[in-house]
Amino acid sequence: MTYFIVVIVSFALLLGFLTLSWLETKSGFRIFGGMRRRFDRKVGRAAFIATHIDWESFVAHVVRSNAERLAHDVVHTVLLLVRATERTLTKLIRNLRERVANHEPQGEPVEGSQLIATIVRFRKNLRKDRPTDR
Repeated sequence: MTYFIVVIVSFALLLGFLTLSWLETKSGFRIFGGMRRRFDRKVGRAAFIATHIDWESFVAHVVRSNAERLAHDVVHTVLLLVRATERTLTKLIRNLRERVANHEPQGEPVEGSQLIATIVRFRKNLRKDRPTDR
């Protein structure tokens, strides 16, 4: 059905063109002459431009420009995210340092753990057991 509609429309346009051409040759008057002249000039200019453009260079330039812009936007967004994270972490660290500075130890200071005491004792004994042949 779609093909049938396309064929009918094409045929109707062809008949309209032939009828318009016949009327113009018979009367010697161009219908919508001014508009058609301006349109013909614009189409001629567009055809001239389209045939004289180096399309390969143009497409390469457009692709390169868009890729650079996309890369710039991505890097800018990442930088904004990093700065936002940095500000959040800076505030967090400032709050933690203020808490630690304001925190007063309560009770007696706790001496080193058993593990540290054992390691210190072990190292002292190692030094004592070392031969002095040097």
